[in-house]
Amino acid sequence: MLTPAGALAAAWRRAASAPYVMYFCAVVAVAFLADPSSFAHSWNQGRAATIAVVPLVLLEMGSRSLAPLGDGREAAKGWLTVAFAGAYYVWFAQAATFASVVALGRDLGVSPAIVQYSWVWGIDYAVTSGFLLALLSLQRGSRTVTPLIYTAGMASFLFIDVLLPENTLGPFGYVVPPVLKVVAWTLDLFSPGAAASNGNVLSLQSALGAMRLEVFWPSAGLDGMVIGLLVVLAICVKAGTGWMRGAAYMLVGVIGSFLVNALRLVLLAAYAVGNIGSPQAIQAFHSVIGELVFVPWIAGFVLVVLRRETKPAPRSGPRPGTP
Repeated sequence: MLTPAGALAAAWRRAASAPYVMYFCAVVAVAFLADPSSFAHSWNQGRAATIAVVPLVLLEMGSRSLAPLGDGREAAKGWLTVAFAGAYYVWFAQAATFASVVALGRDLGVSPAIVQYSWVWGIDYAVTSGFLLALLSLQRGSRTVTPLIYTAGMASFLFIDVLLPENTLGPFGYVVPPVLKVVAWTLDLFSPGAAASNGNVLSLQSALGAMRLEVFWPSAGLDGMVIGLLVVLAICVKAGTGWMRGAAYMLVGVIGSFLVNALRLVLLAAYAVGNIGSPQAIQAFHSVIGELVFVPWIAGFVLVVLRRETKPAPRSGPRPGTP
């Protein structure tokens, strides 16, 4: 029969031998357990986008992510980081904490329309980036970068939204209208007369009624496109693709991200056409459709790049007809 000290030692040995990716799973898990409702929303209303952290670790590291850290001290630092993350997420989920963060934003002059959204969740993604940085620093040799780029990119865009509120188009206004024209054209292919675009306004029509969707730069998916491209850029630099192949990957990434984002808006608009009388359902669908469409795309594209760049070069053999 194990003594309490022996049981603790055995538990520690199991914890210290945990796969490296388990630390990232644990950070996401404690965030979910502390505030499950935050995972029902994304972009500037919640932290559902953090789910992509684990697949990015698996994609970039491959089988190495399933190996333990191999050092008891490093494992202790990893689980200590998870413990700090759990304490932070529990603290951040408290109503008093939320009110204090909102009050700080108001004192700093953040727009009342955005203070409880982009300001609050920008801080949250920035802190999450700090936890990821601590875990990534435990690696030996080649560092993993994509999870950190992803969460830090989210935080950056949320703070940009604070400085350039979503009710303005700003310099991103040149991108939004063409995206909406593609959306309206696609919808009209399947349901003529269902959609029309004018600037940043998408007008929808169905037997249930009509509605206008005013689309600002965050809702146009520019955040996901840029963050996704930063991830691809990091992979290209790390894999040493060279300028020519790297530029080709980035071009495919730009085109693919544009089309995937247009698909996201098409799905959202199609759902809105069928649920014009239920704005709450439309908002709920809007909260999750981005991750459902964009995360698989960028994860799949990163996987293709990694596989192409890590494929062993064919062996050179004798030419036909030579001895």
